[in-house]
Amino acid sequence: MDDDNEYLKLPVEDQCVHKNWKARVHGYEAATKVFQQLEEKAPEWGKYTPLIKKFVTDSNAVAQEKGLEAALAYVENAASAVKTAQDVLNGIVAKCLGSARAKTKDLGMQIILMYVEIEKYEVVQETLVGALSSQKNPKVVAACVATLSRILYEFGLKVINVKALLKAVPSILEDRDKNVREEGKVLMIELYRWIGQALKPQLSNLKPIQVSELEAEFDKIGHEKPVQVRFLRSQQDLKAKFEAKAAGIEDGDEEEEEQGAPEIDPLDLLEPVEVLSKLPKDFYDKCEAKKWQERKEAMEDLEKLVSHPKLEPGDYGDIVRAIKKIIAKDTNVNVIANAGKNLAALANGLKKKFSPYAVSCVSTILDKFKEKKANVVAAMREAIDAIYPSTNLEAIQEDALAALENKNPSIKTETASFLARSFTKCTPTILTKKLLKGYVAVLLKTFNDSDANVRDASAEALGTAMKVVGEKGIMPFLGDMEPLKMAKIKECCEKAVLQVKIPGSKIVKLKEQPKPIEAAKSGPVIRKPTGGPGKPSGSQSSKQAGAGPPKTATKKVPQKSSASEEKIEKELSQEEVDEQFLALFPAQVVSELTDSNWKMRLAAMEQVLEKIRFLEKGELPVQVILRSITKKPGLKDTNFQVLKLKMEGVKVLAEKGDFSKKSVEFCLNEVTEKLGDVKNSATAAECLTAMTEAVGLDWISQELVSFVLNQKNPKVHAEAAIWLSNAIREFGFVVQPKLVIDFCKKSVQASNPAIRAAGISLAGTLYMYMGAPLRVFFEGEKPALLQTLDAEFDKHASSRPPAPVRGLKLAQGQQRGPENSKVESEPAESVNIEDLVPRTDVSSHFTGQIITELCDKNWKVRNEALQKVETVIKEAKFIAPNLGELPSALAQRLTDSNKILVQTGLSICQQLAVAMGPNIRQHIRTLVPGILQSLSDNKANVRQAAITTLDTLAEQCGIMKDFFEGEMIADALKGGNPYLKADLLAWVADKLGNALGINKEDLKGILPQLYACVEDRNADVRKGAQEAVLPFMILLGYEPMMRAAQNLKPASKNTIVGLLDKTRPNLPVKPQPPPPTSSGFATTARPKSANPKLVLPIIDDDNAATVRGHEKKPASARVPSKSRLPSANAKSIPGRTKKDEDIDISPLLQHNSLKSQRINDEMKLKCLKWNFVSPREEFVDQLKDQMTVAGFNKSLMQNMFHTDFKMHIRAIESLQEDLNNGNIEAQKSNLDLLLKWMTIRFFDTNPSVLIKGLDYLSCAFNALSQDDYKMHDLETSCFVPYLITKIGDPKDTVKNSVHQIIRQICRVAHTPRLMLHLMDGLKSKNARQRTECLDELGYFIENVGSVVYQGTPFLKEIAKQIADRDNSVRNAALNCVVQAYFVEGDKVRNMIGHLAEKDLAMLEERIKRAGKNRPPAQTTATKNTSPDSKLPQSRIGRPGSAPVLQNVNNNLPKELESKEEKARGCHEEFQNIAEDLENEIGKNIGAHPVDINDVLSKLKKADFDDVRTEAPRRETSIPRPSPTKSTLEPAAHRVAAIDLLISQVLDDNPYKCTQALQQIEQSLKQDPMMIAKVDSVIRACTQQLIMNGEENARTQLDSLKVYQSCLRTLLALYSSDLLGSKGSSESLEALMPTLIGILVDGRFEGESKELSSVFKQTNMLILRIVEKSDHTAITSTLLRLLLDSVDSKGPNSKYVDLVQKCIWKVIRLLPEWIPSLKLEVILQDIHDFMKAYPNASWKGRESDMPIRTVKTILHTIVKDVGRDILDLLNGIKDLNSSELYPYLKKIFSQGGLTSKEPRSSESSISNVSTDPSGTLSKKDQDRLTTIVRKIGTRDLTREGLSEFYDFKLEHPEADLAPFFGKCSEFFRAYIERGLLLVEKERKALGKKSVSTESSSIPVIRTKPDQVNMYMERLKNAKINSGLSRDTENREILDNASERLRQIKLESRSMNDITSLRLPQTDNISTNIGEKRDKSPDTKSLSYQSPKKVPSQGIIENGGGATQITSRLEQLRSRLAFVKQTSQH
Repeated sequence: MDDDNEYLKLPVEDQCVHKNWKARVHGYEAATKVFQQLEEKAPEWGKYTPLIKKFVTDSNAVAQEKGLEAALAYVENAASAVKTAQDVLNGIVAKCLGSARAKTKDLGMQIILMYVEIEKYEVVQETLVGALSSQKNPKVVAACVATLSRILYEFGLKVINVKALLKAVPSILEDRDKNVREEGKVLMIELYRWIGQALKPQLSNLKPIQVSELEAEFDKIGHEKPVQVRFLRSQQDLKAKFEAKAAGIEDGDEEEEEQGAPEIDPLDLLEPVEVLSKLPKDFYDKCEAKKWQERKEAMEDLEKLVSHPKLEPGDYGDIVRAIKKIIAKDTNVNVIANAGKNLAALANGLKKKFSPYAVSCVSTILDKFKEKKANVVAAMREAIDAIYPSTNLEAIQEDALAALENKNPSIKTETASFLARSFTKCTPTILTKKLLKGYVAVLLKTFNDSDANVRDASAEALGTAMKVVGEKGIMPFLGDMEPLKMAKIKECCEKAVLQVKIPGSKIVKLKEQPKPIEAAKSGPVIRKPTGGPGKPSGSQSSKQAGAGPPKTATKKVPQKSSASEEKIEKELSQEEVDEQFLALFPAQVVSELTDSNWKMRLAAMEQVLEKIRFLEKGELPVQVILRSITKKPGLKDTNFQVLKLKMEGVKVLAEKGDFSKKSVEFCLNEVTEKLGDVKNSATAAECLTAMTEAVGLDWISQELVSFVLNQKNPKVHAEAAIWLSNAIREFGFVVQPKLVIDFCKKSVQASNPAIRAAGISLAGTLYMYMGAPLRVFFEGEKPALLQTLDAEFDKHASSRPPAPVRGLKLAQGQQRGPENSKVESEPAESVNIEDLVPRTDVSSHFTGQIITELCDKNWKVRNEALQKVETVIKEAKFIAPNLGELPSALAQRLTDSNKILVQTGLSICQQLAVAMGPNIRQHIRTLVPGILQSLSDNKANVRQAAITTLDTLAEQCGIMKDFFEGEMIADALKGGNPYLKADLLAWVADKLGNALGINKEDLKGILPQLYACVEDRNADVRKGAQEAVLPFMILLGYEPMMRAAQNLKPASKNTIVGLLDKTRPNLPVKPQPPPPTSSGFATTARPKSANPKLVLPIIDDDNAATVRGHEKKPASARVPSKSRLPSANAKSIPGRTKKDEDIDISPLLQHNSLKSQRINDEMKLKCLKWNFVSPREEFVDQLKDQMTVAGFNKSLMQNMFHTDFKMHIRAIESLQEDLNNGNIEAQKSNLDLLLKWMTIRFFDTNPSVLIKGLDYLSCAFNALSQDDYKMHDLETSCFVPYLITKIGDPKDTVKNSVHQIIRQICRVAHTPRLMLHLMDGLKSKNARQRTECLDELGYFIENVGSVVYQGTPFLKEIAKQIADRDNSVRNAALNCVVQAYFVEGDKVRNMIGHLAEKDLAMLEERIKRAGKNRPPAQTTATKNTSPDSKLPQSRIGRPGSAPVLQNVNNNLPKELESKEEKARGCHEEFQNIAEDLENEIGKNIGAHPVDINDVLSKLKKADFDDVRTEAPRRETSIPRPSPTKSTLEPAAHRVAAIDLLISQVLDDNPYKCTQALQQIEQSLKQDPMMIAKVDSVIRACTQQLIMNGEENARTQLDSLKVYQSCLRTLLALYSSDLLGSKGSSESLEALMPTLIGILVDGRFEGESKELSSVFKQTNMLILRIVEKSDHTAITSTLLRLLLDSVDSKGPNSKYVDLVQKCIWKVIRLLPEWIPSLKLEVILQDIHDFMKAYPNASWKGRESDMPIRTVKTILHTIVKDVGRDILDLLNGIKDLNSSELYPYLKKIFSQGGLTSKEPRSSESSISNVSTDPSGTLSKKDQDRLTTIVRKIGTRDLTREGLSEFYDFKLEHPEADLAPFFGKCSEFFRAYIERGLLLVEKERKALGKKSVSTESSSIPVIRTKPDQVNMYMERLKNAKINSGLSRDTENREILDNASERLRQIKLESRSMNDITSLRLPQTDNISTNIGEKRDKSPDTKSLSYQSPKKVPSQGIIENGGGATQITSRLEQLRSRLAFVKQTSQH
């Protein structure tokens, strides 16, 4: 028994795989317990992950059940379960679902459901659906179907791809097994429960019996929506809602219903049908045929194609135009009917994609309703109903209204019916007031038509509109209507059935508020329960007004009645007036009012006025009193006192009585006339204002204007214009704009200056309300007047219209208050200024001819047509919206293949938008898709033009709704290239910020594409998508976007959810409602801002930003602030005064995180950039606003911006005290604001403030330095330039303080940036400032070193100052350059550029003088450096740098010191080799030795060890640069910063390393300077990866961060084709083994996400390197890597496998790469591999995959190159030592490639062209003919030969056969000898010899054995040095090696000039034997690329001039000899 239970001692994981089934059972049970206790991400899961598949496939049935239980627990609890899904599911399908044991089958199904729950539903469905076809066991198939049904039942449609599932259904229902068929029926029934009627179209492929059975089952299903009963892990919030709903909480019921049963469009399950390619070729010809039968045949053919419910999108413009032409012009009704049906089918099949053609079709169809044939009318009705969903009511409004006004009753009837049907598909949001007004006005006319059908259709349309917007919404537009007609409309309203759900109806029902709403509509219903019959209605309405929500409704009822029903007062007769007036006043008063004595009239008027003021409103007979006091003389009284009292009486009547328009008519003209009275003008104006309040400004203005224009008194005209201007400001813009504008135009045109001035003032008032379009009405005026108007408009450009302060008098019993005053003063509707602009109808210009020309095949014709269109638009200026077919034709030109036409089309679109104004909206859906397509162009100017066009369209439309309707944006993002996506996303993000009225459903439709772009491969696309997330979230909200992300794949979902969570805190906080207090604190005006967006606060972690000026303070800051909040009982506190209330006792500065937001805003130009010559007001206002938002103390701000300088000093003292108290964090948080304020103080003239401020700044920067604070570049740039302006101050105190502050800033700021500002200071005209800046630069060069000017032209600019006129500037510049000389030595002479002799002499003298005064230690260092050394000075020998380096070396690690000493020891040997090499080269090239020093000095760069050595020195000398964008730095000044960053990559501190890598990553994306630094970045990252992989003191977390940062940086580098291709072969040789080593390292394959992310990033990086690197470099690197790894790693190791996979990737790309490959290099590497590992060496190995991989490369190259590959073998030295050549011969002998054509026509010697024009131009032929003639002339022979020699150098590829074909043999030999003599002479003169590739490299005749000797010496030196490839000396070695390699090649293959190519091959020969004797390598021909140098007829001569023989036999024999020897 002990042996049987031995397994109990084993670990659980071993028990689970034990061979004894009992042991396995025990192990499974133990594992189940363990699984239920482990945490989700515990490392113990990793032991069981590989075993889970065995759990479910156990061969023992009992053990299998236990294993399934353990697997279920594993999948439920382990985070790593997602990795096992595929294997476990395959095992369950194969072993469990078909099991006879019910428990096994059930457990298997439970595991599958659990995988769905952990969101592996895609793998589940793929496995189960795949099993339906792969499994032969019907039990398994039936179980798979049952499992799918259960998944669908429990989880719903979100986890099932219905479209994929439906494809497998027919085979299930036709299965032979009955159980499978039954399960299939169950699955179909479950599908029907979820998708309903959308399933029925999919039954068409089933048998009729099956369809009938299924439909019978479908009928049994109720109408209840299915609900999800089980939830994914990501749906836990939804689960909580469902649980809450089950507990009885009804909130959000509708939302859950929608989520539980999402709507599915049946069309989504269908595949689209392609139509355009199937269209008959003669379709368009038949459409134009004369016979109607052919036209009908064309329509029938089209009907067969388009009669599908879903069509493939495409360009259907031509088809639509052909159909439209038939509908409009065809005479056969049958053809027209078929055309209508086709148009309907197209619209139904394309849905929203039909929108570009919809508008142009509407007018044609409506016009065709005039046909009386029923089939035509039915077809047109079907077509227009199909078209409407792809357009909208606004787009078709013009055509529809025109049709309603047509004389034909049939057209009016069908149009009204069409509108009624369209209204049923609208919501109140769609059917806006503006649209309703337009349609209702015309429908009311047709409602009164004489035709009964027209009246009925109009009533139906009006009734449907009433159903949509409600009776309340439509009644204002119906006006007074007869009861019978109103009853008819209401009857139609009741019958109307809407096809859409009106939003909010269910919400109202849930809140149970219908009764109060009905109360607002019908009074009797609400009166009954609230009061008795005796109660007046006023009390009832007042009670209801206090009842909560219905309060607003009841207030609007009387307002509505007063506005809609005008009071009509009956005019009384004169007798009635006199009688009623006598009843009020004594007869004496009546008689005295008309007395001739003015005193009597005055006394009588006083009595009347007193009585009027005493009477109540209801007792005032307004008309009686008014007509009595205006009786002659009335308001024309000559006594001003009487007149004044009479007008005051009119004013009182207007204010107190019911003053109607009838009353106004009696006095308006007289009162207006008195505006010109000097003494009563003011009283008349007040009287007019009172009357306006009584009857409204609209009517008064009309009457006033019409009267004034007929007046001759200019004073009346001027005063009337002034009064009207003031009235508009007081009452609001409630006038008739056209009328007032005309009055204004006549006023400004008047000759009287007073009238002109008043008119201009009125124009300014109108401009406030109407904006820039107002100027259009004045464009015809004189320039002087226009200038005056423009000046007036500029005054009001930034002014907002004032809020109305007056309005119509309220109804009886209402009190004026803030709540209803706004309602009364508002105009009935907004006025669209564009409607007032006179527009020209240009549709007649765009006829069929110009449309045809726009579509012509000839681009010139299309261009001319576009020019015509542009001319028409420019001439018309303002055009009507009717453009005919122009938009569709223009849209095609936006996608034209000719880019010039595209740009012209975009320009026309812009002009159209400006000319049409808001009317362009109806063409948006036609034009915008083409504009979006232009964004995909690779030319930046085209894309910029497209963006400008979009901006213009958006600006003219006013709203963005039209751009997002349909799927324009979504389609563009779905199928566009990276250019389009990046630009479009940036544009959308910008426009959505201020967008209003966009349909949320349209935005939701874009979310899938937005999420896809977030993960796009292109960085710009990703950036644009990420920036667009916030605007989308602002409009949609967080929850809808999160719900949309739930449908993504798990990997994508995690990315998107993380981005959404990151973006969510940036949502603007909604302003809290003001507290109900009597104080004014809640209504504090928000601060002014240049951009309204700035007011929106951003929530940042714990510190919330301000909300419109109110800030959430930290706990410490909030407590004292309570005392300063005003409250209702503040006045009751004893002893409290107003002065105490104004004192702000809060902290001076608040610690917050708002600075980053300010910096971002300034970088994105959302606010003013702090850059000015003198501080303007807008900068000061912006600073105040920012300080207010940042929570600055109010008292401090008052002192800071006070006009008294003493207050400024007090503010500085307060800041100094705050700093001394230790509030450094708050000062850091607001440092940018404080520095900006100090810059303003620099412009003050008071020296006390300046000195005090500088003292404070010195203390502040000292504290910041001690706190290790790093200034942002924007903080530096907003302060330092203004500080430098004070460096030249004449006061020593100020000057010294500025010097001190600049040196303090150097500790906390980016030094190169600071130096840049100092250099800018040299541009000043102030000599003192230039002097001090130079002194400061000299100080920094002396103390910091070369970092100040490294890689910049600073020293050149400084040296220019030596020539300055000012002596102090010259001295300072000289001292500065001298300091640079002490650092750089003689190199400084090259760095300062060219100087005048005088200046250079001054500099040399100053250097000598300064060198004598140099300290001894540094002088010694200078002396030790030999100035005459040929090699450049190293860093160690630089003058003046020894002390610094000595300090650094003392702190170096020991291994680095030893490495550096080793490098110094080897340096001497390298110098000796280089000198010997230089001497040898000098001997061979004679008069032109190569200056090796120049080459080495240029190529010499710092290696890894140098960088690591210098990094500590630089770190101690200057501070680490702050993270900033490289784009902010000028290109000339960024090199130093980039070098510093690269050096910090190798820092041992992981934080510094990762920070540097992050900045490099940003620079790689934005900075073009990084192109030159690619190798340095790759080497630094490689070295850091190697260091990080070694054992060190770093923690695992730090190592992971370093790995990830390095990999991210390299990924960013290799994301760019340009940067990736710049990596050298040496860099790749170091990088690739490192990366492959990471993949081989087993540490990165653990369960940890961080480790696995390193593994994935490395894998992705290797793939990118293979794709993006230089093709030759990566191929050669991988081959050498394979060569090195075969022996060291073994052929079966993982390392070799990974190298091979990389090579396989290269093999797949080779066919594309071969044109750019250097095949000689690749063949050399293959030769080395075959030499090291011949075929025989692979027989004893387990795998020969490496050699097969190499041979595959050869095969791929041979397949493309052919036999030309043999010519490439000449460069291989020991070709016979490998099997390369025999293997190539074997390939060719097999016959597979014998038919391969040569790569070029010039690769064959016998291929001689006889066409003289084949290679030379006409000019070159003439020149050559002239040369030949000169050679044939005795006196000009020498000149001709010289010119011919030059001609051959210029045209080495020229075919000269035609020019020498007829020459004699003697003449050709003479020319050849002459050319050789010319060559010798030019060599003697030092000219360059000619190479076959016209290279500038001189030909060097070095013997091959000498070259080999030097190569061997260099190789031994490299091995003995022990240095890596990347050391400094290695750079020298490689450079020399490369030079030797070139010399070797040139000595072997370029020994002499290419001789003349002659036409006759029988006379051509070459001295091959002589060449063979000299070089053993000449038996193989040198390969010359046919693309560069032709190979035909080339004669090579070795060792000097040779005689050219003329025997063809000799040539043939020697060629045969070469061929024979090459085969051996």
